[in-house]
Amino acid sequence: MTSNHQTYPLHAKYVVAGILFFSSTVAVADSIKVAFIGDQGVRGQSAEVLSLIANEGTDLLLIQGDLGYDDNTANTWNQRLDEALGSDFPVIVAIGNHENFEWPAYQRLINNRIDRIDGLNCSGNTGVKAKCSFGNIDVVHIAPGIYEVPGVSADDNYADFIDSSFSSSDNQWKICSWHKPHRKLQTSDRQGPDDWDIYDSCLDAGAMVALAHSHAYSRTFLLSDYPTQKIVHKGQDMALQPGQSFAFVSGLGGRDAVPQERSGDHFASIYTASQGAKAGALFCTFESTTADCYFKAIDGAVPDQFTLSRSGNNTSPPPARDESGTSIDNSADSSSSASPTGGYVFSRSDKQEYRWIAQNSEGELGSTWISESCANSLGGASASGNWSELLAEAPGFDTVQNPCINGGSSETPTAAPSQADGFAFSRTDTTEFRWIETNAAGELGSTWIDEDCAQRMGGVQSSGDWDALMALAPGFDTIAYPCF
Repeated sequence: MTSNHQTYPLHAKYVVAGILFFSSTVAVADSIKVAFIGDQGVRGQSAEVLSLIANEGTDLLLIQGDLGYDDNTANTWNQRLDEALGSDFPVIVAIGNHENFEWPAYQRLINNRIDRIDGLNCSGNTGVKAKCSFGNIDVVHIAPGIYEVPGVSADDNYADFIDSSFSSSDNQWKICSWHKPHRKLQTSDRQGPDDWDIYDSCLDAGAMVALAHSHAYSRTFLLSDYPTQKIVHKGQDMALQPGQSFAFVSGLGGRDAVPQERSGDHFASIYTASQGAKAGALFCTFESTTADCYFKAIDGAVPDQFTLSRSGNNTSPPPARDESGTSIDNSADSSSSASPTGGYVFSRSDKQEYRWIAQNSEGELGSTWISESCANSLGGASASGNWSELLAEAPGFDTVQNPCINGGSSETPTAAPSQADGFAFSRTDTTEFRWIETNAAGELGSTWIDEDCAQRMGGVQSSGDWDALMALAPGFDTIAYPCF
């Protein structure tokens, strides 16, 4: 466990027919590092993944199903956890379709572990339809589409359960967890539930969605609508709030890796056998209102990094945005929007990025991304700081208009930089374009762009597969999106 502990009260302590309740008074860290995996098995590289989780200083493990795959593996699976992490390490599990062999044995072992863990408060049908709290994190795990396990319903009013579980929650961070993703939210073509209502319930709560089943890693951009995969913006800093969410598949828990079969503009990161994926886990360190996340493979590769913020439990809808992610002022008096003289430029110290800070329609300070040329035209940066300091200064992330669009400055962020500033790269192993330029660390980095952006930036100048991209520009996702 990490330091800076607070005390959280828990309730009751008994198990009836797989339903767990318990009570204790314990200490839980303010800063909690969570690992997300799925599709483990007890062979292959599952032990190496657990060692990675231990070595990364993890405080809590979330497993999105498919634990052992074969009959008579529950005890082996649990022994592997004990050997790598300890018998009192907190683990939260959502049931997978391959638990059909001996789910009662798994559930008993999971309940016994939860019963031993100080600070982990769970209620409901463990692994199937339950809510767990750990520190400032609430996890709701359900079993949509799981018809293979006797006694488990593939459709059991799970959306209503998510709504009710989060409606009474005072915890800052909210996580939805289940095994099978919708086909549009995975890079494989595996069967998953077709309904969007469970995703809508997570979206309404501003909860991130943790998935597995596809033996690969993928993450969406921040979305404001799951059925249409409407993107809020394509930056790597994502503000979770009611009406804004994202989903990821972390299914490289050790079983194997499968090739990419599906793609889409809503994917921010894809790491499959087609990209040479190795087993690994997604890690997120949750602070009070921010989180730093990265996927790490057992060979040390880090194909994805991003940050999260959480502004609180405000249930008001998020601001409307245009297709570029810029806030749209829908108030009756649009002239009330901040003018260039009513705000200031903020320079990120932890990455090469500029933000415009002004008062938003809610009367609080908010920010929006601006280009360097826009920042210079507005007089340059008058404040600077890292991600946490930006949110402390202007908690309304992406809630003000860009001052360099439709007035405020002659420079617009859509103007393409000169070719000396960067170039477009086309992947040969998948349909994907990347913008490559020098990042804040002085090395070549890249970020995802769509085909239209590639054309606007002068067309493709270079191409190659995943290995060629990483050799050319090792700073993956370390530069700003150039076509806002």
